[in-house]
Amino acid sequence: MKSFLLSLFLCFVTAITAQTNVSGGIYQNTTWPLSGSPYVVTGSVVVFPGKTLTIEPGVEIRINNQTASNIYIETRGTLNCVGTDQLPIKIHALYDTMSNVAWQGFVCTNSQGGVLNADRVQISNAYAPFAYETIPTTLSYTNSKFIRCFQAINVGTNINLSNCEFIDNEVGVYGWANFNIENCFFKDNTTSIFAYASAFNMSNCSFIDNQIGLSFQANAVDSIVISDCEFLNNGLALGYPNNAVVQNCVFNDNTTAIQYAYEAEIFDNQFFYNELALEASVNTVVYNNQINENIGGIKISGVSNVGDSPAIYNNEICANINFNVDNNTNMNYSLLSNCFCGLDSSQIEALLIDGYDDITKGLINYQIFDTSCSVVLGTVLKFGEGAGIEEQNIIVRFENPVSDVLQILAAPVVQFIEVKDLSGKTYVLPSTGNNHFDVTALAPGFYVLSSLGQNPTQQAFIKL
Repeated sequence: MKSFLLSLFLCFVTAITAQTNVSGGIYQNTTWPLSGSPYVVTGSVVVFPGKTLTIEPGVEIRINNQTASNIYIETRGTLNCVGTDQLPIKIHALYDTMSNVAWQGFVCTNSQGGVLNADRVQISNAYAPFAYETIPTTLSYTNSKFIRCFQAINVGTNINLSNCEFIDNEVGVYGWANFNIENCFFKDNTTSIFAYASAFNMSNCSFIDNQIGLSFQANAVDSIVISDCEFLNNGLALGYPNNAVVQNCVFNDNTTAIQYAYEAEIFDNQFFYNELALEASVNTVVYNNQINENIGGIKISGVSNVGDSPAIYNNEICANINFNVDNNTNMNYSLLSNCFCGLDSSQIEALLIDGYDDITKGLINYQIFDTSCSVVLGTVLKFGEGAGIEEQNIIVRFENPVSDVLQILAAPVVQFIEVKDLSGKTYVLPSTGNNHFDVTALAPGFYVLSSLGQNPTQQAFIKL
């Protein structure tokens, strides 16, 4: 009985410690079957021309990098490293597993007939997981994981990614041309995607805790479409989207959610708790977004011609801490259909940084909505037809809401003002001196200052 138990124990120990050590040249067709897994690579492996190495689904490959970090698996013939959804092929370093350069990765020497087929893999710790002497026209990866690599994927012409994960890489995806990405997850990368895109289509992806989520480095020749994605707690979530459509995405807790949108269309997105929600530049259209409770809302910048100005409309831009809109140009903007969630024009005004705050900036027209953002209560025009005051160089400023006296902080002296209530009734109020106007006769409610003497204007205020 004791002999039987000892034999059983020895068999068990053998089973749990069995492994296959591999290194050197492969000079005949070879398979690494699942039954021999794990395979411990003790030195570099080379598949020679005309030969094939096939790695079966479910195999685990361990890189013994204890003595060297330059181990690689090269193919000058054909190397098939294709797992299944249920049995991915796993490759990782044995030592220094927090390193992204613990080994070199797979190398395909195309000039000697090398072919590298890889998909449904989980690969870690490689400088370049799959490096090609000449990158294939199209690379495709499905249900693959790239973890703690230096540069996970280098794109040549076309890349197709579906249900992939990129975690803690220096660079997740880098390269040129055409990108098709869906249902992918990017986390803890220094840069998740760094793209020189001719065309870029991405949907249903998540970017979480990256220093840079997605950054474009050149003008897209065709278009960029980013939809139904989430960007959470990144340093820069989305940088330089040019000729882009960004729709139905969530941007929360990023340092900068969208930086320098150029000729872009940005709509139906949510921006919350970012340090800066959106920088809008040349010919960008921004509409139907919720831009709330950020430190900074929308910054308008990089525009030098009126004809290139961004269009910003039908957005909810509320409760941002430093500013709702910062006009960082010297041009005027009418933001009349945007809701700023305030009944008090002075509070709205305080969060609009424009020429009233800095004479190098242009002015901003806006409207006052009710709390539902559906009913316009008033319009504040600082420039254009109906403003009137621009021609006289009068800056209309007064405390709001108003109790008994409305004081116009302006020059020259104004002899009388006209005020309208919501029914359209006009009240003419003479000056009591020093641009003070007695409004005690007005019932509490919402009013619009409609003229300063003979100069028409549109300034909303609340009478207490």
